[in-house]
Amino acid sequence: MDHSRGPSHRSSVFADQFPDAVAIVSLRDRCCEYANTAAQRLLGGALPSLAASPQRLLEMVVADDRSRLDQVLAGILAGETVRDELRLQGQSLPAWVAIRAFPLADPQDPTLTAIVCEDISERKRDETEVRTGDARLAGVAEHLGDVIWITAPDGTQVHYVSPAYGRVWQRSADELYAAPFKWMQSVDPEDQARVLEMVTLEQAARPLEYQFRIRHADGDVRQIRNRSVPVKAADGSVDQVVILSEDITEEHRRSRQAEESARAQRDALVREVHHRIKNNLQGVTGMMRNYANQHPEVADVINEAIAQVQAVAIIHGLQGQSGATQVLFYDLLKQVVFGIGQLMHRVLAFPPPECCRNCRIIVSEMEAVPVALVLNEMIFNALKHGSADSAPVIDIQIDIGEERVELSVSNAGSLPDTAGRSPGGGSGLLLIRSLLPSRGAHFDLLGGPSGVEAKLVLGPPIITLRC
Repeated sequence: MDHSRGPSHRSSVFADQFPDAVAIVSLRDRCCEYANTAAQRLLGGALPSLAASPQRLLEMVVADDRSRLDQVLAGILAGETVRDELRLQGQSLPAWVAIRAFPLADPQDPTLTAIVCEDISERKRDETEVRTGDARLAGVAEHLGDVIWITAPDGTQVHYVSPAYGRVWQRSADELYAAPFKWMQSVDPEDQARVLEMVTLEQAARPLEYQFRIRHADGDVRQIRNRSVPVKAADGSVDQVVILSEDITEEHRRSRQAEESARAQRDALVREVHHRIKNNLQGVTGMMRNYANQHPEVADVINEAIAQVQAVAIIHGLQGQSGATQVLFYDLLKQVVFGIGQLMHRVLAFPPPECCRNCRIIVSEMEAVPVALVLNEMIFNALKHGSADSAPVIDIQIDIGEERVELSVSNAGSLPDTAGRSPGGGSGLLLIRSLLPSRGAHFDLLGGPSGVEAKLVLGPPIITLRC
């Protein structure tokens, strides 16, 4: 090896630190004038003979790559800068090298050329593994109905999306590589903010599972379930996220149908239970009426008990009606008034107030029985303790305010001096006060020159207004 025109000692020491092989070759003299330590290690004993015998270089290169080597040599002879990657063969040689050659413009030897070789075997092996993995993934994805994504941690870049995207989203997969968030245009507007937060802020931190809706151009709505898993690099940082998007529209539809069927069966069972309870209670009141008829001396007491049982039966009757899911205050009051009228052989007219035509007053299911019993006591006592006339008249008024309903039942009677507003009073008043819930209800009994007024005010959570 001729070092007469090679680099200086200082330069050679510097070049020896390079990890890549560096050689200076004279094409005119067919000799290698300099090779750094990496070049000697890479090519070993073959180095001195390479410049003198290009044929030896051809033998080192895999047969399929020799035509490309010819192009490299032609470029070097033409004084051009050339680059290429070639496969080598031989026990001591690397499997792949990247070659970069450029003329040195030496005035004494215009053919003096620097050649840099980099061992890229490991990189090529990694690329092959990636390609093999991608091919396997593509093969699996081709036969899956679900969409497979590989994205940047924050979703700002799509590395891969499977062909199923076109079928599920009905959009071109190619658009995602240029505009990674294009798929969000199909997400239902009500779901977009939540899904965007999942993708940009949360999916890199932990595995996720979430659902959202997408809309096709024809208006078809599909239910999507996303499962994402962050993938960590060797240094522990998340460098990509793998996402599986599954069209669960049919599964979601079947689940809804099953829920609706179970709800319908439950409602039918509940209605049947209410219906049977009502019938049994009516049987009880029938026996009580017979007893009252046979024992007139206790008829008043029995009738009061009948009215209370009847009020409970009314609740079960309303809840047992086909299609009934809620107890409405006006319907309940109307049934109570009608039942007491029949019991006391009075015709009580109670047309629906104007306010009840435009508003639905829904009674809480948990409080429906106590409310029915309170209404029963108010109407029954108004008739029982009315004026001395043979047919006492009562006045029933309903007023609806903001989140509350007020019921007023008046008659022409008078309050005993001992009643007033004290917590005592007769058994009816005691029953009302004991039945009233602690929240959302207030009862008052007022006396005046024109008669007595029983006032009941109900609010949440006992009633809900729908106006």
